[in-house]
This record gives sequence, C-alpha cells and structure tokens, in this order.
Amino acid sequence: MSLTERRSTLIQQINNINDEQTLEMLQETLGYYTHNAGKDITDDLDKYQMQELITLVEEPAEKDTISEEEFRKLFARWGTK
Repeated sequence: MSLTERRSTLIQQINNINDEQTLEMLQETLGYYTHNAGKDITDDLDKYQMQELITLVEEPAEKDTISEEEFRKLFARWGTK
C-alpha cells in the first residue's frame, strides 16, 4: 500500500468515527507522535532513573508471588464469621 493510499484509508476511517472519545484518543496519540518525532520515552530520564528502570525490568516476575496454599492460609480467617 502506498503512502497516499494509506492516508486516504485513514482519512476514510476517521470520517466514519462517530464517537467523540475515540476521536479525542486518536488526536492525543497523533499529537504525541508528531511532537516527539524520534524521541524515546526514556530520553528524559537521568542516570539514576534509567538504572531503576533497568533494575525493575530485570527483576523476576515471580519475585513477590506466593503459592495458593499460602494465600489460603493468610486469608482463611476472613472467611469466618
């Protein structure tokens, strides 16, 4: 699909949207991408913030999980009158 065809298709799709919230969301999204060309969300982070983000990403997903049995024990008293 050429760039012109893609634009035409998008314009048709936008013209068919009747929901104001959807149009507002689309406008905000377009605003973000047209005003932040080539900019990554992490570009404005300082060294400390970037390290914190990397640490969180590398943290195991299971770190703060408990087994179902442990959960049941912790909340058993809540099930009683």
